Amino acid sequence: MTSSRFRKEDMPEPNQSKEIMDRKIEHLKIPLEYNVQHLENYFDDIKLIHHPLPEVDFEDIDLSIKFFNKKISAPICISAITGGHPVSKEINEILARSAEEENIIMSVGSQRAGIEDPALLSSFEVTREVAPNIPIIGNIGIGQVSEEKFNVESFSKCIEMIHADVMAIHLNALHELVQDKGDISYKLFRENFQKIRKKHKIPIIAKEVGTGFNRDLAMELDKLGFDGFDVGGTGGTSFAAIESKRNNFDNQKYTRDPAEIFREWGIPTPVSIIYVRSATQKLLIGTGGLKTGIDIAKSIALGADIGGFAYKFLKSAWKDRKSNSISNTLKEIRTLKNELRSCLWLMNVENIEKLKGQRNKCIILGELYKWLNQ
Repeated sequence: MTSSRFRKEDMPEPNQSKEIMDRKIEHLKIPLEYNVQHLENYFDDIKLIHHPLPEVDFEDIDLSIKFFNKKISAPICISAITGGHPVSKEINEILARSAEEENIIMSVGSQRAGIEDPALLSSFEVTREVAPNIPIIGNIGIGQVSEEKFNVESFSKCIEMIHADVMAIHLNALHELVQDKGDISYKLFRENFQKIRKKHKIPIIAKEVGTGFNRDLAMELDKLGFDGFDVGGTGGTSFAAIESKRNNFDNQKYTRDPAEIFREWGIPTPVSIIYVRSATQKLLIGTGGLKTGIDIAKSIALGADIGGFAYKFLKSAWKDRKSNSISNTLKEIRTLKNELRSCLWLMNVENIEKLKGQRNKCIILGELYKWLNQ
C-alpha cells in the first residue's frame, strides 16, 4: 500500500495527529447530535410538472448514466463525509460496501489526514479494498493546494491512497475562516493547480462544501482546467454551524461568534446548479440539502448530472455501524432510486438524459424565484 512511500521525517508530531483525529470525530458526531442544517432549503420552491399518462413502463425507466469512463446504476453520489479516524474507517467501509453493491459513486473526506499521518491511511484505503469497481472520488483541500511548500507528490499520494478515478479539490473558505487555525490564504492556488494539471490527466472537479458557486468563478475554474463541479450549495449541513458547536470562539477577542453569525452564508444549491450550468457544460454534481429522489430529479432538470448526499448517508452508516451491517445504507440507496424512477415515470421521461437541463419540466416559485430574477 501507499504507506510505504512515507518517510520517517514525514511523520507528524503525536499531538498533531491527535488534533486531526479529534477534529474528524467531532465533524462526525456534531451533525448527529445537533441541528447544524441550514434553515432554508430552496428545493421546496421547485415543483416538477406531472404527466397523467406515462407512455413508458415503470420498470423500463433507465436511471443509468456514464460517470467519466465508468457506468453507474443511477445518478447518485455518496458525497465526501470522512476519513482520518478509526471510526471514520468503519463509516467509510460501510459506505463503500453499499456503493459497490448498488453501483453508485463514493467520495472520501479530506485526505489531508492520510498525507500527514500514515497511521490514518487505512481509514481511506479501505474504500477501494471493499469497492474495487465503482468510481471513487478522492479529496484534497484548497488550503493544502495553496501552500507555499505544496508538492505535487501530495496530490499523487491522494490518488494512490484509494486508486481514485476522480479527484476533488474542495473549496471551503468559510469553514476555514471560522475554524481554529484554518487556512485563509489562497494566493498560490492557481499556480499550484497548474503544476497538478501538467502532471496528472485524472479528472479533477472543484467542490464546494456548503456555500455554493457563483457563475464567474465557475467560468474561471472551467478555463483553468477543471473537469467538473460539485456545487455544494446552502441547504444542507452548515460547517459554520458545526464549528460554532466545537467551542472555538474566542470571547476575549470578539463579542460574537463568527461561526454562528455566518451559519446561513452562501448560495442555495439550486441557484448554484443554474449558475454553474450557465458557465460550463462539464460534469455537474448537485449537493447541499437534497433529501429525496425527487430532489435528484429537480437538480437534473435544472442542469445537474448527479445528485449528492452526505448527511443522509452519515446517519444510515452510523446506524449500520451499531448493528454491524450495511442494511440501512443499502435501503437508503434503493429508496432514492425508487423515488427517482417514480419521478421520471410520473413526468413521462424514460431516462436521465431526457430530463437533464429541461427547465420546462419544472416551475420555480417563492424565494428561489427571487434569487434567480434579481
